[in-house]
Amino acid sequence: MSRRNPQNTKPLFILCATYVAAARAAEELSRHDTVILDCEGRELGIPGGALSLIAIGDSTASHIFLFDVLALSDRRHPLLSPLFALLRRTDIVKVVWDGRADFCEIAETYGVLMEGVLDLQLAEVAQRARSPHSRKGGVRARHTVGYFKKLKDEPLASFDGIHRLFGLEQCARFFQLLRGDGGKDLVSPRLTPSFPRILAFTPVEMAATVMAMHADQQSAMWMQRPLPSPLLHYAAHDIELIALVLDRFAPGQRGDYLTALPDLLAMSARYMQASPTRELRALHVRLDLCRFVPLDVLKAPSAGATRLKEASRRQSLVRLSLCRLCDLLARRNAEVIVRDWLEV
Repeated sequence: MSRRNPQNTKPLFILCATYVAAARAAEELSRHDTVILDCEGRELGIPGGALSLIAIGDSTASHIFLFDVLALSDRRHPLLSPLFALLRRTDIVKVVWDGRADFCEIAETYGVLMEGVLDLQLAEVAQRARSPHSRKGGVRARHTVGYFKKLKDEPLASFDGIHRLFGLEQCARFFQLLRGDGGKDLVSPRLTPSFPRILAFTPVEMAATVMAMHADQQSAMWMQRPLPSPLLHYAAHDIELIALVLDRFAPGQRGDYLTALPDLLAMSARYMQASPTRELRALHVRLDLCRFVPLDVLKAPSAGATRLKEASRRQSLVRLSLCRLCDLLARRNAEVIVRDWLEV
């Protein structure tokens, strides 16, 4: 099944709802050294969550495949091997935006631990952390400090090394990759030949339709079959949006976001493991920790560093780093500060 651009014969995306189609798509995607991945489903990454679609495209979103997880539910089926191999290959970079829930759900659903992940959300933070302008009060730095504005007496130095995360659309608008009309219209001077394509729904109409469906059904809307066309287009459109951000972050563009790729891949691997289970991620959501880069992600702990778990978070981190983030969040939210530590 595919949806086509009304002005040409090129598919906007291909829906893979059979094992044969999934194998063919995975084999085609495996010819690339970089792919873009995004997942959709019900309450992804927390208890009760369920994966519905895995969307994967090439680095310019010229070819997008939507893998129907409900139709491809037999994890032992031999024709899923090409997809699983693609997800595990370290020589093929999987570009994501906040792939923590995606990583968790793919592991829970298929028993596959995705490797070779490059998380652009983390790349933005890493560049922000090493940019003097960002550290000294730029718009992106204020994104963190503004969250703690209730703590009027907290010295600014206390926020060093603590970084609030941007959402995908928020970041795309900051870099002027989206138009300012409330929809998801794409803007890309470099990628105009392949971007934006003429969709069956305009981005604004699509966003409004999906928002209305979400208000009615919440994220359970992703579990219905057949999936309504607006949801399929929405999933494909997110791949296009990540591709635009990837293009903006590419080497040679202002900011040098992806210059230290091996370091970013190592950071992303630590990021994926920050909340590897639905239960732990739900705890982090409740504590507001998912709004921030987990500490010990941007910089790996020194070899042999003593590591403990803080009782409320149940995450293994260097004690000093953990105290600072959890204490700030507890003070902001007027919560009791838990100082119990558990041996790892």
